Amino acid sequence: MTQQIMKKKSPSYDQFQLKNLCDLVCDDIENLLETLGISYKILDKMVTMSCPIHGGDNESACNLYHQGESYRGNWKCRTHQCEKVFMSSIIGFIRGCLSHNEHGWEKSGDKLVSFNEAVAFAISFTKQDISKLKVSKKEKEKSSFVNTVKYINESVAPDIPKISRTLIKKALTIPANYYLNQSEDEFSESILTKYDVGECLIRGKEMYNRAVVPIYDNDYEYMVGCSGRSLYARSCIKCRHYHDPNSDCPDKDNLWKYSKWKHSKGFKANEYLYNFWFAKKVIKESGVVILVESPGNVWRLEEAGIHNSVAIFGSSLGDRQKMTLDISGAMTIITIMDNDSAGKTAAVQIKEKCQRTYNIKNIELSYNDIAKMSKEQVVEEIKPLVEKFTLCQ
Repeated sequence: MTQQIMKKKSPSYDQFQLKNLCDLVCDDIENLLETLGISYKILDKMVTMSCPIHGGDNESACNLYHQGESYRGNWKCRTHQCEKVFMSSIIGFIRGCLSHNEHGWEKSGDKLVSFNEAVAFAISFTKQDISKLKVSKKEKEKSSFVNTVKYINESVAPDIPKISRTLIKKALTIPANYYLNQSEDEFSESILTKYDVGECLIRGKEMYNRAVVPIYDNDYEYMVGCSGRSLYARSCIKCRHYHDPNSDCPDKDNLWKYSKWKHSKGFKANEYLYNFWFAKKVIKESGVVILVESPGNVWRLEEAGIHNSVAIFGSSLGDRQKMTLDISGAMTIITIMDNDSAGKTAAVQIKEKCQRTYNIKNIELSYNDIAKMSKEQVVEEIKPLVEKFTLCQ
């Protein structure tokens, strides 16, 4: 007798059931992260952590937004863009973490757990019966309306904190001595002074013992946020964080305070382009904008006489950052990303995001990144290509 072998049908889920499930997971986000064995820090509506999916060690590289009305659980890995593999939902985040924990996932092509396995984990975690998570037609219409209104509102530039340059300059010791003679990346006193890069030496301040990089609004009037690099050049061999080598390692709950780099509280790096306040005039006149990863890259290009570069704070161009480019007058984008896997991925992401409306050119470096090059090397290797692409646009 022939025996029929029936495959078990994979469960299907309504998008509103999944949204409700995601909301329930986000309601208990701290318990979720502890269950997954993740060290984290909660800042306002955002959770920041090292990326637990590819196993990164940059403690501010992965950001998870667990609060909000319409799309809770959105997350981004700002160094390897892991969300592009797993989707930027809380279910995608869970799937990525499980793939790393169970199969050692680190990069595209490695073994994954399935989407349904991630959903099953979320259902078990919330102790819910997903079949009972129904949403009425009225609630669906309300959700659609809220999403539309939210999209329209978010198309307007976010509120800018009223912190003037005058106050910033009073709070910092400018120029930052760290970048003059204590680091691998040395910059001129004039360039550090131009960008108000100084050291915060006031105890109790958020950026105490850091070389601070202010980020200004597009009109160059107010600071919208800042980034701080620890004044300690090397990390502790025990805890891998940056603290006084003559003192004990910080306790686990305070380790986040001693990361190599730290953004100011509430600063949304993917919404701003560093140096746009200076570069916008040259961008408009030339029709060309140069995208780099970090402020240090901008400084080196400036030293070499290239004045139309902006930094995207990592290796992914955000939607708001692109909106700024769209009103800049640029017709050509030149990408000069770091010479590593994340940088190569970033160049591809930017091209895919912008190629319909811009001419895209890419310059590959022979060095790790622009900041590691001397001014003379930039003039010799990069400047001729920038001038060529500008003339050919």
